Amino acid sequence: MKTAWYLGHSKNQISDRAILVGDPDRIDRIAEFLIEPKFLTPKRGLKTVVGSYNNVKVTVVAFGMGSPIATIVLHELADLGTKIFLRIGTAMHFPPAIPGNYLISDNAVSFEGTSSSYYNGKTPIEADKILLKKLMKAATVLDQKALPGAFATFDAFYRDMFSMDEAGKERVSKIRKKLINDAILATDMETSALLAAAKALKVNAATLCLGTVCGISQKKLDATSLKRLEKVMFEIALKAITSN
Repeated sequence: MKTAWYLGHSKNQISDRAILVGDPDRIDRIAEFLIEPKFLTPKRGLKTVVGSYNNVKVTVVAFGMGSPIATIVLHELADLGTKIFLRIGTAMHFPPAIPGNYLISDNAVSFEGTSSSYYNGKTPIEADKILLKKLMKAATVLDQKALPGAFATFDAFYRDMFSMDEAGKERVSKIRKKLINDAILATDMETSALLAAAKALKVNAATLCLGTVCGISQKKLDATSLKRLEKVMFEIALKAITSN
């Protein structure tokens, strides 16, 4: 039986739909929402749990951070038969979003180096429309505000998204002004690459993020709200990906 090279999982262990998270600690937290969660043996730090929600089997994998490893996880799962992918996490956001809003990727613009290996068309790269509708519906059912819009994906976090020194502030400021002018809703480090890989592999993908840092004011969502709203994000994601 085929076994994924990096994940180490086989086809009979995973499901046809998967949620991808960055933070490995989220695996334990989202597992609390699953029926009979089973933690698979981690390989290369890639933590996985499989369980059921609404009587539908779901795989959840933590990839860490960045487009290269995120697309490796998607590619391996797709090779094993997974057809629907939802990346969830946190993101820096721009107006009209405010801290605590849920952000859904209509499409994504690539400023990273991975997507070109999968997709040679123009960006923005579109997300799966059916999954987008399911995300919006799930948010509405849970009485939550969700904003659809364009994401911009970067590789160099401390060069393009944040600055750790004075020399980098001008560069980051110029990038943020461009993002605002281009009506970008949120920035992250994976979405455009995941959407590109999904198109190439003929699977469906989208992103749901919790807005945690304002790209203009740098105002951050407080820790108490983050903990509470993350749980709601899990519910939105699980409802959306398990609906038919």
